[in-house]
Amino acid sequence: MYKKIVIPVILLLFVLQTNYLLFANENAEAKTEVSTEAVTETKAEESTEAVAETETKAEESREAVAETEEYVIATVNGENIIRKDLDRRLNVLKSMNRDVSRTTQMVILDQLAKKVLLKQFIEGQNIEVSDKEIQGEVEKIKFFLKANTNDSEKSLEEMLEAQGSNITELEDEVKRTLALSKYLDKEVGDDEKRSYFDVNKNSFNGEKVKASHVLIDTRNMKTEAELEAAKQKIENIKKKIDNGADFAEVANEYSNCPSAEKGGDIGFFERRGSIVEPFARAAFSMEIGEVSEPVETQFGYHIIKITDKEKGKDVSYEDVKEMVDFVYMQIKTENLLEGLMEKAEIEVFL
Repeated sequence: MYKKIVIPVILLLFVLQTNYLLFANENAEAKTEVSTEAVTETKAEESTEAVAETETKAEESREAVAETEEYVIATVNGENIIRKDLDRRLNVLKSMNRDVSRTTQMVILDQLAKKVLLKQFIEGQNIEVSDKEIQGEVEKIKFFLKANTNDSEKSLEEMLEAQGSNITELEDEVKRTLALSKYLDKEVGDDEKRSYFDVNKNSFNGEKVKASHVLIDTRNMKTEAELEAAKQKIENIKKKIDNGADFAEVANEYSNCPSAEKGGDIGFFERRGSIVEPFARAAFSMEIGEVSEPVETQFGYHIIKITDKEKGKDVSYEDVKEMVDFVYMQIKTENLLEGLMEKAEIEVFL
């Protein structure tokens, strides 16, 4: 069941992620074309000696870029992660006009390390995946792309080629993901998933909470001193609220979230799928009117207030079995990665 639900989703996300990289690579190609035209004009105007010097410098520059791209920035159990792998992902953020701090680079490097660890683990399991299975999942990706992207007229091959990738690379990713699916199918029984459902019904019954929050955004902070100052600031804000300050007024004055204009109100949301996990976990453990202690997420520090709740409907395990399967297997994958990270030998040279 897991592979029927999760595989297309995982692979669609993989392709969409690489599609974002397309824009960065297209810009790089455009710059290269402009540079080439400039060199051509110089040839027509300058002496042979000057042209030779220009070509030599250009060659040296290309060699320097190539050397930088292949520079090893980390090793995971002896396997290299190179600068190019990191830069491709950073270019996505830059194309979205996001600042790229050292913290951001380390977060992405952590993601790359986990990807390598998962690949190493799967390769060590000797799980067979047939070509027919791989092609079946590739066809699902093609279907999803045509139905869900703005580039539905482009073929999958064209999308991959445009950003320096290819079908072979994608098929390798498919193979590893299918192997992971098979491994988890063997490791996790139906009773285990049913027990998880019984304890976490509010994740599947449509229950909602309405919350307001104060956010101190730390995403662009580069130093430990800045982060410590942000932590101290959110603690001081919590003291103001504890001493009777109006939550909405405090949010309007101090919060870095656009919701500050509405007194921090972010409306109703369900347990999973719309709010980052640390925030949702805290919110769904609270009662109406309750204010949380500071909660840390990848966005920064939050103080949360629950203002309303909507009860969920009565559902059985059988009603939501496929969704339980999807969520629980994600959790098992995260737990697997945590265990691999604890045992791994990782060196960082960045």
